[in-house]
Amino acid sequence: MIDAIISHFEIPGALTRTVRFGSGLINDTYLCEMKDGGEIRKYILQRINTSVFKKPEQVMENVEVVTNHIVNRLRAEGVRDPYAITPALIHISGGRSFHRDDSGAYWRLFHFIKSGVVYDKVKDVRHAYEIGRGLGRFQSLVSDLPPGRLHDTLPGFHQTPHYLAEFDEALKADVQRRSAEVLAEREFVYHRRSLAPGLTGLVALKELPVRVVHNDPKVNNVLIHAITGEALCMIDLDTVKPGIVHYDFGDCLRSAANPAGEDAEDLRTVGLDLPVFEAVTRGYLREAGGFLTGKEIAMLPAAVKIITFELGIRFLADYLRGDTYFKIRYPKHNLQRARVQFKLLESIERADEDIASIVSKVIDTEGRDDPPMQ
Repeated sequence: MIDAIISHFEIPGALTRTVRFGSGLINDTYLCEMKDGGEIRKYILQRINTSVFKKPEQVMENVEVVTNHIVNRLRAEGVRDPYAITPALIHISGGRSFHRDDSGAYWRLFHFIKSGVVYDKVKDVRHAYEIGRGLGRFQSLVSDLPPGRLHDTLPGFHQTPHYLAEFDEALKADVQRRSAEVLAEREFVYHRRSLAPGLTGLVALKELPVRVVHNDPKVNNVLIHAITGEALCMIDLDTVKPGIVHYDFGDCLRSAANPAGEDAEDLRTVGLDLPVFEAVTRGYLREAGGFLTGKEIAMLPAAVKIITFELGIRFLADYLRGDTYFKIRYPKHNLQRARVQFKLLESIERADEDIASIVSKVIDTEGRDDPPMQ
């Protein structure tokens, strides 16, 4: 089957090897080796999960616009081989960036970046710095791309008031009769409801600009050079769309700076790692500080709290509904996930002054400090 699919793409040689690739849970991903004369070339072939992405052609239009823009930016900066350091699509005959097979499945092919590796967790503060720098570099490269050129492929995504309203509805409906066992979590949400419009309200007032953003800046979506340890690029671009930089920044920090992870079983291990927070922030602002507005920078600390609150109420609402959205491994998995996020949020709240101080310090020294080493 793979032979037939890959034959539609404009690449030389014959397919010699195909293996499953990566740890992604959404799309089917394969590493394909093509032999062209005496040379072996590698490519990444993916089948798009149309259960998740209901409009795959719009997703592909977004990916193509963003990847083309980044390649052109890199060439303008003097990069001789952009395909070696950023995802780039390969087209089929006729010019489209994807192939739709007889079953209706959508396939796309990327150049393989052979020098890149990914890690599921932050290894040390140097790695944390590069995670932040990779995100900031991505946002900087697309900062001059008009967001109106992209489709909104995830309507309602990162609209915190919307998720709070969904939580209220799930609590009221209580279809699984679980509300009585989440009294402490309900009280926690009640006292923090004012967080929900903290960013979306500023967007509505046009105090925060809408930009092109990644929307899934987790640690293993930053490709790292295997030798130098430097960030190469952001990968997994299916979620790129118009948005604000804060949900990217906050989500990156929320995931990277909590060593216990989203699925921690012992809440005592959950908390914000301030050295990792500082390293990610320093790397991020090294790249993004040049295009962000003063208001955007001022709201970065709040973003970490808001996105953590948002994910917590999403997990809790899903638990109340009967675990209909997030996949679970055991009956109270989503409840435990919500508790992890709420415990992390408490840690962030206790570190409010430290977080503000770190951002202020990084802004004052941005562009002069060397990346932290370990």
